[in-house]
Amino acid sequence: MKQEINHLSFDSSLFNYPVGKIYVPGDWDEQEFLKNSAKYRLVYIFSELPLPITDASIQLVDTKITYYKSIVESDEMSSDIAVYRGEMNEDLLKLALESGAYSRFKLDSRLAQNEFEKLYKLWIKKALNSGSILEAVNLQGMVSYDLKEEAAGIGLIAVSDKSRGRGWGKKLMKAAEAKAFSNGAKTITVSTQEANVPACRLYESLGYKLKEKVYIYHYWRE
Repeated sequence: MKQEINHLSFDSSLFNYPVGKIYVPGDWDEQEFLKNSAKYRLVYIFSELPLPITDASIQLVDTKITYYKSIVESDEMSSDIAVYRGEMNEDLLKLALESGAYSRFKLDSRLAQNEFEKLYKLWIKKALNSGSILEAVNLQGMVSYDLKEEAAGIGLIAVSDKSRGRGWGKKLMKAAEAKAFSNGAKTITVSTQEANVPACRLYESLGYKLKEKVYIYHYWRE
């Protein structure tokens, strides 16, 4: 395997064990990978194609779908969607964790040290500190976003259990688009899991097109 495993300082510090990441450029050499991964507890393996895995320490944990959309115009943000001005609370945190219902960090049962909770708590805190959370009235749902020059991205999005089926997901996405457009964004992307069929349908119904499909595996050393 030509490409080496990259050490992830952030993930390693957060999880308290060595974490690495590798993009498979083409041919997959499992034995070479296993030799190179000896110093890691967890390695994320990204590939544009499914890999012929034989070792049980390597498992497919996600098929990541990234959608994109050009923003050429946008409606005004709905009156029942607003910038979240509150503080961190149980309802906001619950929505953040719910947004990761299909997350590989939640679904990989080998990650049993609250890795999922640590990540999503940190992500929602960062979004809150940057003022980039939009909420449905009374925090029935929320979406976070980021903006880098003319490119916007959706971070976390979720609707509370009791408020589903009322169109909040679509309203939140449109509000994020409007906010991004008003700040100069010309494109917007959102990533989800192929297994998250409702999310895929939502984004496609709003005109989002497939940009990238990536197979993600976790190597876990006991």
